[in-house]
Amino acid sequence: MSRTRLAVGAVITAAVLALAGCASTTPSASPWHASGSGSAPGAQQSGEPISHPIAGPGGLSGNSDSAKPAASTSLSASASVSASTSTSTSASASASASASASASAPASAPPSASTSSAPPGDGIVRTTGSAAVALTFDDGPGPQTPKLLEMLRAQGIKATFCVIGVNVQEYPQYVQQIVRDGHTLCNHTWKHDEGLGKKSADTIRADLQRTNDEIHKAVPNAPIKYFRHPAGNFTPLAVQIATELGMESLGWSVDPSDWNIKKWSGQQMTNHIIANVRNNTKPGAIVLSHDGGGDRSSTIAAYKTLLPELKAKFTLVAMPL
Repeated sequence: MSRTRLAVGAVITAAVLALAGCASTTPSASPWHASGSGSAPGAQQSGEPISHPIAGPGGLSGNSDSAKPAASTSLSASASVSASTSTSTSASASASASASASASAPASAPPSASTSSAPPGDGIVRTTGSAAVALTFDDGPGPQTPKLLEMLRAQGIKATFCVIGVNVQEYPQYVQQIVRDGHTLCNHTWKHDEGLGKKSADTIRADLQRTNDEIHKAVPNAPIKYFRHPAGNFTPLAVQIATELGMESLGWSVDPSDWNIKKWSGQQMTNHIIANVRNNTKPGAIVLSHDGGGDRSSTIAAYKTLLPELKAKFTLVAMPL
């Protein structure tokens, strides 16, 4: 009997010990970084902390059966969270890049000055394309040209001179002075042929080329970037040929008609020029006047008054080279 009791006691003791050993076994959970997630704990997603891969709001599960595949569950859950975090981070980066690109992309800008000054459909420049004003003088050089150059020099003003070939031939020294003073040259044809634009392409080209060649005899290598047709009688063919020869066609927006000496003369002409230029010159204007082609003493007298007035009101420029 005692042996039986001892055997039963041993069995009971073993059973108790076995049960105690099972109860003390704790499931091991894979650490955060072992899950393969590159994110640090507490990384933010939409402002909320990311949960541990194998933990819900209540922490680790206390069920030993569910804890057995902890490493596998940890890897799967961690990979899921990592993928979610990575996707969110990628989407956030994409949105940030998109926003940055949108912010850095400039809004459609208004046309610049150079764009504004581009010739219209007929290819004729009639404004400076800016607030500056350009004074242009035609039909020279002539006897009054030196006086005009002296006045411009005294005021520190640059202008544009549209010269005639035969006059360049007669007064090459005045063309040299025009260039020395920093003014711009413009081709005004060989002999002021108002009907040139209606002639053949060969005739137009020969006339303009002959004029340029004569100018270059006086001032070798001086740029000649503009062409002005006599009387403003531009034709598409004349504009085209001037372009082929490297010249823009130069029109105007203000004309005081100082060429019309049959209608006005003397002080009456001077007063007319002053009033016309004062009343009609606006920012961007190209003003037409004459330093040759007849008696221009009234023009010179008018500009003695006008130059300081215009200088005080506008930026005066030569047409750009």
